[in-house]
Order: sequence, then structure tokens, then C-alpha cells
Amino acid sequence: MQAALRALNQLVADGVIPQYAIGGAIGASFYIDAVQTEDVDAFVFMAPSASGLLTLAPIYEALTRLGGVVEHEYIRFAEWPVQILPDANDLVREAIRDATDTEFDGIPTRVFSAEHLCAVALQTGRTKDYLRVVMFLEAKAVDRICLESILKRHGLAEKMARVDAMMENL
Repeated sequence: MQAALRALNQLVADGVIPQYAIGGAIGASFYIDAVQTEDVDAFVFMAPSASGLLTLAPIYEALTRLGGVVEHEYIRFAEWPVQILPDANDLVREAIRDATDTEFDGIPTRVFSAEHLCAVALQTGRTKDYLRVVMFLEAKAVDRICLESILKRHGLAEKMARVDAMMENL
């Protein structure tokens, strides 16, 4: 994963992207016990092109120049496929903007906050995402007041109520 993080940092340094943050299962592993995953989810700020469309082509071209190999929707660095995901909505833009600066094996990186990881998981809404939120809550890895504020801002409080009800039945 080191090569992937170095490449993402280089994209920022070169001005290809203004910023990125790691989300998904890899992001969660900075806060709770690791769960199995096959890729790194790198969320990036995207500026629309002159036509108003988003294109990942400049990012993929830059990552290829840095040694990445394109495989379907991923770009692979050693054993780590990286999926580049755009700032598709207000929640993701907030999560990138408010990401935590940290390190992985001495390499600087940015990771969604635990609260934003939970909010994005609830927004995504797959079973594995709900289970990840439960893992965060059971590990007491989130600030519940902060999480509820994020969920309220983004219309996700009802989804959290479902998770709370599920936890009461466990």
C-alpha cells in the first residue's frame, strides 16, 4: 500500500488533484480491527471539465506515469488495487475536507474521520456497510454527538435509527 499512498501524495504535489482521503475498509482499519478488503478507496476532489462532465483520465494517466497499472476500474500498485472515487455528494466532499492527517508505515496520508466513515457507510447502505457501523459503535471508536450532527446534516438520521434498533436486538 506504500506505493499507492506515495503515488496519491505525488498527485497532490503535482497539482493533478487538490486533495484526497482514504475511505472504505482501509480507512476503517485506522480506527477498528481490520476487515478483509481487496482495494484502497481513494476519494478525490474533482473539477468538472469545460463540458461539465467529470473525467478520471488525467488521474489515471498520472498514476500510470508513477508506476500504476490500470486493471478495470482500478489502478494497481504492487498488490494493492486503488479505486479512485469522485467527491460525488456533499457528504463525501465534507469527509475529504475534514479528513485526518496520519501516517501509514511512515508515509503521510489522509483518512476519513471515524464519524465520516460511518456516515458514508450508512449512505452507501449495503449490509456490510451497516455491519461496519456496528463495529465502530461497539468499539466506541466514534464520537456519537459528532456522528449524529453529520447524519442530521446529510439526512441520514433514519438510517442510524435502524442500526441502533439492530444493535438492541443483538
